[in-house]
Formats: sequence, structure tokens, C-alpha cells
Amino acid sequence: MGLKTRLLASGKTEDNEFNISLLGFKMAVNEGLTVFNLVDGVVDEFHDESGTDEGESSNDLYCASGDNYLNQTAAVAISAGFSTTAITEPQTSTAATNPTNGSGTLGAFTVPSGLTSVAIKVWGAGGSSSWDTPGYGDYNNTGGGGGFTSGTLAVTGSQVLRISAGEGGKGIMSPAAPCAERDAHPIMGGGERGGGGAAGVFTTNSITPGCHSAPGVYMVAGAGGASGGFASSSDGGVGGGLTGGAGDGDGTTAQTTNSGSAESSGGGGDQEQGGQGLAPGPQSPSPGTGAFLAGGERSSTGGGGGSGYYGGGAGGRPGSQSPGDRVGASGGGSSYYGHPQITSGATEAGEACASSGGETDPQWSPIPYNAGEGGNSGSPTGGSQAGFDGFVLITGCQSGTTTSTTIVSNAFSAGTVPTTSRIVVFEEDIDSLTLNTDIIASISRDGGTTFTTATLSDSGYVTGSSGQRILTGQAVISGQPSGQSMRWKLALANNSSKIHGVSLQWS
Repeated sequence: MGLKTRLLASGKTEDNEFNISLLGFKMAVNEGLTVFNLVDGVVDEFHDESGTDEGESSNDLYCASGDNYLNQTAAVAISAGFSTTAITEPQTSTAATNPTNGSGTLGAFTVPSGLTSVAIKVWGAGGSSSWDTPGYGDYNNTGGGGGFTSGTLAVTGSQVLRISAGEGGKGIMSPAAPCAERDAHPIMGGGERGGGGAAGVFTTNSITPGCHSAPGVYMVAGAGGASGGFASSSDGGVGGGLTGGAGDGDGTTAQTTNSGSAESSGGGGDQEQGGQGLAPGPQSPSPGTGAFLAGGERSSTGGGGGSGYYGGGAGGRPGSQSPGDRVGASGGGSSYYGHPQITSGATEAGEACASSGGETDPQWSPIPYNAGEGGNSGSPTGGSQAGFDGFVLITGCQSGTTTSTTIVSNAFSAGTVPTTSRIVVFEEDIDSLTLNTDIIASISRDGGTTFTTATLSDSGYVTGSSGQRILTGQAVISGQPSGQSMRWKLALANNSSKIHGVSLQWS
């Protein structure tokens, strides 16, 4: 007997030799288990579609990567991008709004059926750069770049994820306000120069700075803080990392305490507390310390801290308000991926010179120009450049839906007219199957004009409880019109399964 291992085994044999095919399937799996230590593998006999008759088959989806057939419609790739006002994929997504600086609503991603996990990438917003009064120098200080966070989230159909892309810091005043009065999105640091707003994915549609609870946060990318002014080396702290960058210097030092000239700059937020604001002084009656989902805000001079899981502290003038007095830079917010449903979480802090984290990620280039970068003006005539907005990208693969499928083999020539035939099917459950209802096997000796059903039985699991198993069945085909052209047919319906291989033998 000759075995065709490309697609299916075929040949002539006596009834008691039928177990050769079953043994062949099991030996192939056992070799993977014992030699290559593959605990949960598959037997891939379907290397291509050359052994099946596509003219006779219907809805037979072939998976080349897994060398199997399955009774599902083709999988659908999902790629949903969110800016502060726009979306890339309207079938699953609802856009956020951003009518004015510091205000707006969250976007939404509704999980489609058949999607069980999503990959999430979040680029945090950038902080604004300093403005310098003409005649006092061009210090070219930059706002902090936003951080980058990524991870995988387990999801279920119809679940709604709330999305904030994070607004880039602007040159506005944004006095501190009680929880009930703060805008839900984007969460601005505030002050004369703004830190970036919070970018992330949340469980609720109401994200209130300083008032929300941690379990409602799936993932956050820390935003950059605003730069300082009237002095060199006063860059805004970058968004984290698990800890945001402190203001001043190159803005990348991850620390929660403030630093710089007379402690005029803000520290970065971490996983438990906001960054420390500048020390109180004549122009800063109280420190603008960062808080949960909020950058430190100032009601007088100075820039706002970047938002994040915990926001960065605000910077400002510690002394008089003379035009040449140094204005300290603000700290960046921290990133977060610690929700228990997030796996493979990672984060990357922004970099010096206003660069955001995640700029080397292959999906950064197609998203909106300069997403997450800090402002960088440095004009001899003075001025301030806003930080760039953040961005959220959600991707996944939506599995197909179950469909009725028929897989029919090409014809194989028998040396004599066969009277009995047996079939071995290497099958893997996706859903729970009822044998001889959800999967029906039949055999023909006259080239497919007449088929006889072979009642299938479960001969045992191949790799434990993985759902992979050997199904066997036998049919008396002597009542069919005489012929030597052998075919097998599988009819799949109701519940999904994978077919990894088929062996057909006769005597």
C-alpha cells in the first residue's frame, strides 16, 4: 500500500490493515511530542489544495498558515485608529469630539463578534514649548514628548472600550477646578503653557481628572510636560515609562521630585503619586502637584504638567515676576498597563528634543504627522508651539462565522473494484461537535456520483484535551454502481472545526 502524505493517504488494504492510517497520524503527532517536545501540536497533511476538487467543494476555507480546512467565513482584520476628533474605521468606532481646547468627549470602540483579543498601542500627547519675550534670548526649549504604551487586551463581543487620544499641550490658562467642573477629555495640565492630555483606553465614558478609580483604566501613555522659559536647559519632562520625566535638563530624567533652579520645575508622575510641583513662592502660592489622570495645574505663572496615569508636576517662577526670571519646566505623566486583563504590556518613555516614545514602531509612520511629539519653537521673536496630539490604535483579527461546508477530494484510481472502504479524519474542535451531525463523512467508488455515509466514531484525543482527535468510519460500498474511482466527502455544519488530514483506504 502506498501512502500519499501530501494531502491524504490512499491505497488498497484488508480491513485489519486500516489501523495503519490511524497509526500513521498518531506517530506523526508522537514524533512532534517526543522528538521536538511540541506539547500541543497539529498534524498538517494539507500542504495545499491540490488534493481537493474545488469544483465539487463549497465554502471550504483553506488556511495556508495552518495547513487545514475550516467551515468558517474568512477572518477579518480590524484596524481602528483614534485621534482627538477622527477615526480610521467607522464600522466599529465612534469619534471623539474636541470643540475647544481642554474640552470634548471620548471616542468608543465596540468589539465585534468573533474578536476575542485586541492589540492596543497608545502614543501619549506632547507638551507645549516655551515662549520667550523678545530681547531676552532664544532658548529653544522643547515641550516633553509623550510616552508610548502597548499590550494585548482580552475582549468579548459588544464590549465598549472608551478612547482618549490626548490633546497636545497649548499656550492657555487653565485654572484648577473641582472634580465636578473639570472636563472629561482631554485632561489638560494647564497653566500659561499646557502639558499634554491623557491618552489611553478606559472602561467608562466619564474620565474625570483626580476623581476616577484605577480599575477603570486599561492602558495609558503618559503625556509630556510644558517647557520652561527665559533660561536654557528647561525642556518639559517627557511622558513615561512607568515614571514620567522631570522638567529641566533634557527633560528625560525619571523622577517624581522637582528640580532645577530653586526647585522651579516639576517632577514626573509615577504609579502611585503625581509629580511634585514647584516649591511655593511669591508667584506660586501653592505647588501644582500632579494627580491621578491629571497633570499639575497653575493658577498664575508657569506651565502645566503632562497628564498620565499620574500626572507630572507644574513648573513656574519661584520668585518675582520680572521678565527675565526663570520659568521652570513641568514634569511628564506616567504610563500604565497594569490592568489584570492586559497581557504583554510594555512602555517606552519619550526622548530628548521633543520626540515621542514609540517612534520606531512600524505603525507610527502612517498615523497623524508627528503624533505625540512635544512643541519646539525657539523663535528669536518669541512664541510658543503646541504639542502634538496623541493617538490610539486598536488592531485584531475577527474570526469568521460558521458556515455549511463541503470538502470533496479528487478521484483516486483503485486497482480493482472495491467493496469496503474506511476513512480516517484528523479533526480539531473549534466549537463542540456532534459526530455524524456536525461532521458527516461519505465515500464513493464511482467518481462521486454516488456516496455512502461512513458512521464516524472518536478514536481518541491526539494531544490531551486540545480538541484534536482521530475520527474513524467504515462503509460498505458494494451496493454502489461498479467503479474504481474513489472519492471522500466531508460535510461540515452548525459548529466550527478544523480538518487537518484525511486518509482513505479500501479493499
